[in-house]
Parts: sequence; structure tokens; C-alpha cells
Amino acid sequence: MEKYTVITMLSAGIIFFAALAVFLLRTTKERLAEAEMLLRNKGFGTVLAAAALVWVVPQVQAVAWAWLANYAWIIAAAALLLSIKYLDNLASRGFAGLLIMGAYSFLDMIFDCKLNMNISGALPAWVWGAVGIVIAAKPCYFRDYLRLGAEKKFFRYLAAALAAITVIFLAVTILIYLKVQG
Repeated sequence: MEKYTVITMLSAGIIFFAALAVFLLRTTKERLAEAEMLLRNKGFGTVLAAAALVWVVPQVQAVAWAWLANYAWIIAAAALLLSIKYLDNLASRGFAGLLIMGAYSFLDMIFDCKLNMNISGALPAWVWGAVGIVIAAKPCYFRDYLRLGAEKKFFRYLAAALAAITVIFLAVTILIYLKVQG
């Protein structure tokens, strides 16, 4: 069962980063307003933030005190409701949470499965984790980067290429995982 869970999560990462690459490539001057509205969309932001919180709660429960672990889901639900009510750029923050959790989970999977990928496994996780931390700290940076990419093709193509390289990297990771795990 664990084998299929890992493959499913890596495949979800492939879909996520492929969609991100397409989104970044499509964010031109003409479509910039749509992209900015998506970043501020409460419904989309709620889905992303809820996904990130559902992903993080089991990680918190594993390391929290027993009394706190019992309330982790309640605390996550309260945090989501407060985020919906009070936070701006919720989609950017939810996206950042997914990047951070994805980077953490990818590193954890590499070590747990003994894939021996060394720096080639850690580097993409560090990059996306750092991007997630920056976006979480200042969600307006994601909007500003989209504006920069809409003005200058180089930056749009650079971010889309990073997402596309990550898609290829995750596909190769699936192949390595299948070879190691049998």
C-alpha cells in the first residue's frame, strides 16, 4: 500500500507542477488581471489552504504533545476559518503551504525509501521549500513576480522552466523509486 501512496503523491506533484508551468506561461500582459484575481480568490485559496492543512496535521500529530495532538484537527479547522476571514492573498498562502509541505515530504520520502539521490534529490526540495517560505512570508511577492513575468518573457520562461524541470525530475524519481522498491 505504501508503494502506491508514494507513487500517487509523486504523480500529484507532477500534475501540480505541470499546471504551474502552464499557468506561468499563460500569464501575459493580457491575462495578468485574471492571474491576479486568481491569487486573491477566496474559494480557490480555501481549497489550497485546506489541502496544505490536511497535509500538515498528521506531521504535527507525530511530534506534538499527546494533549495537543488530540486537538490538531480542531486547531487546523479554526486556523482555516480565521485565514478565510482575515487573510488577503489566501491562494498565494495556500500555494506556499503546499510548496513547503511538498518539499518536506519529498525529502522525507527520499530518506525513508533509501533512494540515495544525494544533492540532486535535496536541491529541488530546497528551492521549492525556500520559494514557499518566501511566498508565505510575503504573498505579494508572487503577484509581483507574475507582473514581472508579464512584462519580461525571460522571467516568465525561467519560472515555467523550473516547474517543467521539476516535472521531469519527479517522473525520474518515480522510475528510481520503482527500481529501488521493486
